[in-house]
Amino acid sequence: MAALKAQWKGILYSVLASVFVDVILHRLFAPRIEYDFPPSFFVEKGLFLPAASVALILWFGTLAIVFAFIQDKLPGTRVMKGWRYGVGFGGLCFLAIFEMCLIFDSPVASELRTSIADGVSLLFLGLLLGRFVGTDSKHFFTQGKLKRVLFIVIPFTFLLGRYFGYSIVHLLSAYNEKPIATFAWTLSIGLWISIAYWLLKEASDKPPLAQAVRFGILIFGTYWLIYNLFVLLFVNVSIIDVFVRVIIDVLSVTVGVWAVNELSLKKTAVTG
Repeated sequence: MAALKAQWKGILYSVLASVFVDVILHRLFAPRIEYDFPPSFFVEKGLFLPAASVALILWFGTLAIVFAFIQDKLPGTRVMKGWRYGVGFGGLCFLAIFEMCLIFDSPVASELRTSIADGVSLLFLGLLLGRFVGTDSKHFFTQGKLKRVLFIVIPFTFLLGRYFGYSIVHLLSAYNEKPIATFAWTLSIGLWISIAYWLLKEASDKPPLAQAVRFGILIFGTYWLIYNLFVLLFVNVSIIDVFVRVIIDVLSVTVGVWAVNELSLKKTAVTG
């Protein structure tokens, strides 16, 4: 809490500037998409723009607060911290939005423009947070020690969780209609989450489970929840489906990160 009080001006500036950039990019390059699906309450009542503006501030604001909490344990200079934060979440946003094409058959070109606008804005947010909120760290960037296990285990557990949701829970998806595209998208998200973890792994001596919970729930989970709630601004879908989807994903990622850290710990003990 003390960190937030000391950095609130930098957080506020970073969030407002990034939201402004995102709105401008959307207005210039990413017009609103008309989905062939029942419209949301906000669209029906003509409240989409104010609701989207509030949601953007909440989304970017949450990311900024999370950065303020974790940045002191991230390795590297403040510029590199912000860069990695922006790349991690900007890339995730860029890939994640294509699920809309799979489920709602929206035009790929339109979703691509939207994903670029949001991804660039999140990268910009990360750079601003590094400049105005971050501090230089004495920790070195040593994530390379995780090696290949990171890019196998986390995508695998994410795939398991998602396919449990697709086939058993029957989450809204294109699992039956577009099985190959759905698999490719799901795998790509799992791989990018691995990259995001590699970029944002904290220098910590906490037990593997504690590190997994911190990344899976605090860092990834808060972002993923607000991101997925955005669909409620566009189309009329079940909010329960959204929350169940997020819970499954967060648990899958948390288990994957825990397994990676356990395996890395055992390997270090053997080689040591």
